[in-house]
Amino acid sequence: MKDLNKLKQFDLTPFSQNKIYSNTLNTLDKNIILNVKEEIKKIVRDCEAILMHPCDNFENFSGRDIDSFCMSCSKLLNINEENIVLHQRDKGAYRFLINDINAIGFINLDVEDLTIFSSNTKFINNKNFNQAISCNKTGLRHFDLVSIIFYKLVKYFQYGVLHSYEQLHKLKIILDTLKKEDLDYIMSLTSRHLYKERAWIKYLLNNDFEIFEKNIDVKKFWIKKRIARQKKRKVFAGKVNLKNLFKSTKFIYAFFLGAMAKWPKNHRPMPALAIIGNDGSGKTTIVNYIIKNFSKMDPVLFTMKSDTPIFSFIKNLREWIKRINNTLLQKKLYLLKNILSFFGQIIDLFDKYLKYKIGMAWADAGYGITIFERYVTDKIRGEFPNKKSKILPLEQFFPFPDGIIYLDIRPEVSIKRKINDNHTLDEMRNKRENYISLIAEFSDVKIISCDEELDNNIKAIKNYIFELAIKKRNRLKSGLGITRCIWKKNRNRLLVGDENTRFQKDSFL
Repeated sequence: MKDLNKLKQFDLTPFSQNKIYSNTLNTLDKNIILNVKEEIKKIVRDCEAILMHPCDNFENFSGRDIDSFCMSCSKLLNINEENIVLHQRDKGAYRFLINDINAIGFINLDVEDLTIFSSNTKFINNKNFNQAISCNKTGLRHFDLVSIIFYKLVKYFQYGVLHSYEQLHKLKIILDTLKKEDLDYIMSLTSRHLYKERAWIKYLLNNDFEIFEKNIDVKKFWIKKRIARQKKRKVFAGKVNLKNLFKSTKFIYAFFLGAMAKWPKNHRPMPALAIIGNDGSGKTTIVNYIIKNFSKMDPVLFTMKSDTPIFSFIKNLREWIKRINNTLLQKKLYLLKNILSFFGQIIDLFDKYLKYKIGMAWADAGYGITIFERYVTDKIRGEFPNKKSKILPLEQFFPFPDGIIYLDIRPEVSIKRKINDNHTLDEMRNKRENYISLIAEFSDVKIISCDEELDNNIKAIKNYIFELAIKKRNRLKSGLGITRCIWKKNRNRLLVGDENTRFQKDSFL
């Protein structure tokens, strides 16, 4: 294997480091789970699922999610509750996002088809299902402890679905407290069904945990597992793996047909939205929060800035056109410069359109939400309507996502946050006024005041994402199909401010 230092990004988070982290962000919110426990109960019962948690009160559940298995997941698609979003991550792997409108977060309930997850243990699966415990604390059925441990070993050691050594430390504590007959039974199962991984399971069991964690061969084992899992991912930390995406027939269908795709009525699309606003409004802060804390929504991020194209050759081509344009300008060859500028603008729009198509297909296929940052509205805000030409700006013909979030910031705050950009107060007042008049023409927009606390704004944005998802799902169910945000163009709208300060500095036209 390559130098371990180069592959450190794939290693598990150290036990000591993650122990502190997990006590804050890496656990279920007890208040939210109590607020939505009735919804959890209904979903689990309707799916005829069994929980992967020991029988206990909901608020005592550990882990990052609520995990469960079903023997047949055909009933999942019939669930249609308010404030609940379902999306299929992969074949046999479903995820319910259960919203609490009064909280900043939500609860994630995973339901997996056990016949797919553990396909080689058919007899054991049936046995574990039949022996599930009826819990009087949750009112639901739970796997017994031995079954939970076995499936955790499959999940961790076979599939590599693991984040930190702390998870293994907790598992070892439980293994060490088992009765001898239970431990022998689990080890016999791993010998038969986890043949390649059994040596590492024994090493965990037979050694002090610190020795296990620091063993170089153990580190190599987990790195290989996580690299193998990473190669199969469609998205990670907001970035898509195009190679894996285009292996999905569902994605390809959504990519080419877009809103014209004919989905079955029980299909569960996810929403795509643009986050827009003037300089200093906090777009990047909001986006980073969503990517980090709403990872269970499987978010994809596309920055629509021209200097971050989807293909590297586009950036090189843009720079080449700009250099040629400077030469043509010095030689006063204005016609050639305008022709080349038009070509450069078309290239920019082509790059943005590719991002748009991939992002919309990701959401329409139901794989996760899509966030567009720095949308074309930044240019439309100050350049449409164009009094010199009805064609410019070309961005006026660009399609829109399902919804838009506008971050409204006061001009004086914008200047304070972007002090190095040398904006004037009048300039930012005019930009804000133009933005407010523009968004009045959009059919689906959520206005967020930047004067509010960040937590309140995150809560409002999260609720809007759920609102868009449910609206999109219900339109499909009613047979109306997918409808994007509509721009009712007002060509008589008057723009305010100096024309020179309204143009996008990085634009060709």
